Amino acid sequence: MPESLIEVAAKDVANRLAFTLTRQRPVGIPRHGVTRVVMLSLKEYERLKRRGREAIRTEDLDDETLDAIRKAQPGKRSREAGRRLADPSAG
Repeated sequence: MPESLIEVAAKDVANRLAFTLTRQRPVGIPRHGVTRVVMLSLKEYERLKRRGREAIRTEDLDDETLDAIRKAQPGKRSREAGRRLADPSAG
């Protein structure tokens, strides 16, 4: 579970709703020991929606998409950043 996530048991969410709503961090709600739902602020939700991205599991990707990811090459900026990380003195 990500460090910034607060975990609240599903049965406690209703009892602790006011507490949950005042949290500044996302709140994970586990069921049977596995976090299944994450509550976050409307502001954070809207920020994520604006990014237009969707989080999915690699197991849910089709073979064509997985193959494209495997064959992807880093862009120029990524290669330069990689070189700087490998040798900070190279500037």
